[in-house]
Formats: sequence, C-alpha cells, structure tokens
Amino acid sequence: MSPQIRPSYPVVLLVGREDFTPPSSFGDANVAATPDCLAVGLRATSVGPVQVQIVPSTEAAVVDRPDLDHLGDFEVESEGQLSVRDVHGREYDAMGVEPGTHRVTVLGTDLSEPDDVVFVVTVAS
Repeated sequence: MSPQIRPSYPVVLLVGREDFTPPSSFGDANVAATPDCLAVGLRATSVGPVQVQIVPSTEAAVVDRPDLDHLGDFEVESEGQLSVRDVHGREYDAMGVEPGTHRVTVLGTDLSEPDDVVFVVTVAS
C-alpha cells in the first residue's frame, strides 16, 4: 500500500543525493528531471491526500496496475538511496540501491494531475 501524503505544494520529488539539484521548471511537462532529481506535479492536495511510493521493477502487483499511465522514463544518479520527498525535504518513502545511475519509470493515475504516483526502479531480476 502506498503512503498517503498531503504535501503543502502539489509536487513530489524523487532524489538520489542529499545535495540534489531540483528542476528549475516543468516546461510543458508534468514530470521534470535533473541528473539526481525527478519532480512530478500532483493533483491539488487541497482536494485530499495523494499516494506516492517507490518500488523495484520486480514488484509486479504494483508495476502492472491497469489504472496507471506511463509518465516517463528517466535516469537518476544515487549515492545509495532513492527517496521520495516534498519540496521542503520531508521524506515519505525510500529505497536502498547501489550507488550509481538507475533507470526510473514514473507511473501515475492521470497524465497531468495524478493522485497516485509510483516510481519504479529497474532492478536485475
């Protein structure tokens, strides 16, 4: 079950370093990235909580959910942990990984304002 959160801004980050660089803008997209940070725009949290989680690609029950749309594929540099945070740095979920670059697929319940976001980290099966 993914954690339900209500961040103060409708944005969630996946970061790979303590000293990460967030994207400066989203442009026309709902997901923006730097080498060590992904940012995803969410449904307005004033409507209610949103769900966000990070899972390995081997977790088929989550990865294969039919209600999730593909929001993008990215590579994220990590020092050994990927963590889901809000713009103020509060951590909601984390996953230990090998230091280095990891492929991350972002899934969500809506292409523009998801209320459920899953960061899928590719792992060797």
